[in-house]
Amino acid sequence: MLVKKISYYDKFKCLMGECPLSCCKGWRIPLDDKAIRRFRNEKGLWGLRLRAAMHGKVQPSFSPYCFRCPFLRLDGRCGMQLKKGEEYLADICRTYPRIKFCPGSYTELQLDLSCVHVAELFLKYRDEQFFVEEESPEEYEQTGDNDDPEYLAALEKSRESLLTVIADAAKEGDAATLEEALRNAAAYAYTVQDKMMREGVSEAEALQNGFELSEDTEWLPRLFPLPIAVLNQFMSTDFYQEGMQYVLPLLYKLCRMYYKRFDKLSYEDGEKEWQRLFAKYIEGREESVRMYAAYYQSHLLRTYMECYEDYSFFKHVMDGVIGMNMIMLFEVLWREKNKGIDEGELAKIISVCERRVYHNEVVEKELMKMFMKEKRNDTTRNP
Repeated sequence: MLVKKISYYDKFKCLMGECPLSCCKGWRIPLDDKAIRRFRNEKGLWGLRLRAAMHGKVQPSFSPYCFRCPFLRLDGRCGMQLKKGEEYLADICRTYPRIKFCPGSYTELQLDLSCVHVAELFLKYRDEQFFVEEESPEEYEQTGDNDDPEYLAALEKSRESLLTVIADAAKEGDAATLEEALRNAAAYAYTVQDKMMREGVSEAEALQNGFELSEDTEWLPRLFPLPIAVLNQFMSTDFYQEGMQYVLPLLYKLCRMYYKRFDKLSYEDGEKEWQRLFAKYIEGREESVRMYAAYYQSHLLRTYMECYEDYSFFKHVMDGVIGMNMIMLFEVLWREKNKGIDEGELAKIISVCERRVYHNEVVEKELMKMFMKEKRNDTTRNP
């Protein structure tokens, strides 16, 4: 089978006890059906311990309150893996942070930036956002039910077009050029989705129309950086909770930095302050613009092909816009407070933002409501 791997895929190796942001803390750990049966059938004290750790009747999980996995040892290693071996673990524990997309004819292998070590690898290889192809004797299980080769080919071509637009903008190292590229990508994704859902145009036909569809971008807010009013709306979703101080203390600290800076300001004064901070940050930082363009390319490579199953083009494009803006917001605030930032600190910021933006269904739903409201308002103003 043809396998496409992100260029640094084979460089990943779990840091285990050396990880500064363990994936065994701060997350609910869902259990697959095979693991549930395996754990429930265990005998003796080990079986009792397993069943005591499982919470929920329909689809049990470990760590339902997101503090830490009960099998995480003080030295940062997995007690279950040490006792029973890697194959004994639940699927999510064995595969994370690896991501697989297999439509049947080939397989893409990616890495999730919510893992801090993957975020470190991304920063190190930021200029290598491409797949390496190889033939593999291993046969991968198909990840979805869709079986439409014409749509799949059009979707691949669509992603390549988006990646090219962002790559071309990155060459300039200019924030305004990148912002324009993001607007085109967002408007394109919305138009493709709208044509399929409301006009009944086939998936392949809608995708093949290209970027001439992206002429209407006036309804979109500025996307790089997002206005402070939009960022404040996003912070007011489930993205921020007081309980984060126990499960994601770094993200809690970053959010408190945001509120300390902006909470007492009006939207107008807050926008002026945000523009001042952004202008100070971006001046002479062509490499930072290129890094965020590379981040957005990474996002498209990781998530855009999910449209093959869920058809949520606008969602996947805008998720990346929100992610890059939240990371940049916290980077700017961190730099301002600490007079600089190193790549290890930036990797941690990327990791915690990825966990909260892309692994929280409530946040994603609120995000879509926010932007679709802007589109509906624009339609009302311009019938």
